[in-house]
Amino acid sequence: MKIDRVIPKSTAEEIGLRAGDDLVRINDAPVRDPIDYEFWIHDTPLILTVERQERRFEIELDFELTEPLGVEFESMRYRCCGNKCIFCFVDQNPPNLRQTLYFKDEDYRLSFLYGNYVTLTNSSQADLERIVSQRLSPLYVSVHAVDRDIRMRMLGLKRDDHLMQKLKFLAAENIEMHAQIVLCPGWNDGRVLFETVSALAGLYPSVQSVAIVPVGLTRYRKQLVPLQPVTAAMAKEIIAWHQKQVERFSEQLKHNFLYLADEFYLLCGTPLPKAEMYDQFYQIENGVGLTRAFIDQFYDDYKRLKSRLKPLHFSVVTAKMAAPVWETFLLPELFKINGMKIELYQAVNRFYGDSITVTGLLSGEDIADQLMDKPLGDFILLPANIVNVDRRFLDDWTVEKLSKTLNKRIIIADDDLHFLDQLVECL
Repeated sequence: MKIDRVIPKSTAEEIGLRAGDDLVRINDAPVRDPIDYEFWIHDTPLILTVERQERRFEIELDFELTEPLGVEFESMRYRCCGNKCIFCFVDQNPPNLRQTLYFKDEDYRLSFLYGNYVTLTNSSQADLERIVSQRLSPLYVSVHAVDRDIRMRMLGLKRDDHLMQKLKFLAAENIEMHAQIVLCPGWNDGRVLFETVSALAGLYPSVQSVAIVPVGLTRYRKQLVPLQPVTAAMAKEIIAWHQKQVERFSEQLKHNFLYLADEFYLLCGTPLPKAEMYDQFYQIENGVGLTRAFIDQFYDDYKRLKSRLKPLHFSVVTAKMAAPVWETFLLPELFKINGMKIELYQAVNRFYGDSITVTGLLSGEDIADQLMDKPLGDFILLPANIVNVDRRFLDDWTVEKLSKTLNKRIIIADDDLHFLDQLVECL
């Protein structure tokens, strides 16, 4: 790993490390990425093998590090995906977006570090053994189907990647895993879905949860494999089927095990399950139980902050899927505050197509076009997941550009589950 910066007055500076040095080994272990570094740097004593301009030397530390060494490394290089999944969202992006939106990551290290979903197709036996030896757990695995032929067709594989063999190896070593199934009607539903879920249940408790999410389809699919969306009628069928499976798993495993993405319930207007259904909310970042957590947290925060909330006039931007949640649960409570005025705007996704109905995939331009000349109040509240860390929307609009275009202050929720705290700060 190449050192990008040595922090002044740090241990790294004291022992003579420099920017541009390559940290090759710690003791006898190779340093390939930040995981290796963090795994080995706390040993005592330490022997750092360093390479500087083709010269290799060792630095020995015979004392325990009580604070960070003081180095910053160049960004880790991620493995890219070689699959050709029929439902891949990256392939459904419009042209001329920022380059990062076209990168398909497939790296078990990102799964461990950030909860990214991986298929494990490019994971070798050596990778699996590293996962076990360094306890890189939990992992989040995209399964979709365990039927070999269907999995190969769905993922565009030329040969069997032996997924179940890999999962069984990890399960035998007690690596915690959470599995995802992207439901594509006509491909991996019905019998295939039942077999997939049952096979994964056979690996419980190492496989702690399985989430089913509906396939997302944009308007940019002209040269891709034709796929059908999950309809409201299908969603009702899946919900009924899911309830039977949960009853089975609750009896057999004493654990619900199988969870549906919120979209299934919101799509057909079926009431959301209570929080108990989601157990530990294992896959909340995957939109599984997020709406329930959002509603419950709102009620808790509303009770806590009600006396401090004062009349405000502002706008909330949401999409078709989340609008009923605001209308049914949030607005009636907020309107109990005398003088509170909230404009709720349900924006249509023209950027990806109106079949995309989640708020996190709205673009800056769509919001600007649909809010232009509308009553907006004193500011506009947007959810946390609508922009990236650089405060950019998917179409590269910035928060500042949207604010200037609409001539309104924009507030991005720091945490969607606690947005009421920010409203109190606005007073």
